[in-house]
Amino acid sequence: MTWAVGVSVSAPVGLTDAVRAALATQADASRAAPMQAYMKSAMPFLGIATPLRRQQVAQAAQGRCCGDAGALSRVVLDLWQSATHREQRYAALDLLRLPAHRKLIGLPLLAAVQTLLDTGPWWDFNDEISGSVLPVLLQRHPAVMKPRLRQWARGDDLWLRRAAMLAQRALKQDFDAVLLYDCILPSVGNARFEREFFIRKGMGWALRERSYAAPDEVRAFCAEYAAQLSPLTVREALKALRRREAVEPSFRQGRGLVG
Repeated sequence: MTWAVGVSVSAPVGLTDAVRAALATQADASRAAPMQAYMKSAMPFLGIATPLRRQQVAQAAQGRCCGDAGALSRVVLDLWQSATHREQRYAALDLLRLPAHRKLIGLPLLAAVQTLLDTGPWWDFNDEISGSVLPVLLQRHPAVMKPRLRQWARGDDLWLRRAAMLAQRALKQDFDAVLLYDCILPSVGNARFEREFFIRKGMGWALRERSYAAPDEVRAFCAEYAAQLSPLTVREALKALRRREAVEPSFRQGRGLVG
């Protein structure tokens, strides 16, 4: 079992077991098989909807929250790596959303976060980690996280590349446009990664989120790299802009569209 570097603090007594037990009480066999089929998951589901699962995790954690990042790393990795059903892995990520735990997110958790990304190679896990945990790490530790995201964006792992692209999509303040394009460009025209659906989709999603604040910038990027971007990427990147232009004709004046 892979643990975060430097972790020596024991997890809170009973937290992992309490989460497992809470989830087990809400299992719904009628929902489990369709959920597994939808996610194309080898790991079975318990059949618990996300709002109910998060409610159960929060209740199970009452009086059992971790006191430091070391303990949080241990309990998250324990729940994740011992999971028999996919909701138990979701619950490990839900623990990182709890206010008492969110304030603990920092560099001592980075090794554990990368373990989650490495051992959870699918879009549901990747989207949650890149949207909820990585932005906090980036805002709190930009000097470490920006080089790390650039490293991931140039590496051989599809899912680390995708996480790097999407790590800023939830940020309003502290957004770094240079970092965004530094994380996208290594996959543009890349013979290996340009064929990967989740890379093409991820690029488009990241650009679409940027388009709300910088529409001309995103249009210009799509125009400059039109020959190298897939139709899927361009469609996703410009989706919000095209919707706005459909209802606001004045927004379209003087603005060309790609494709």
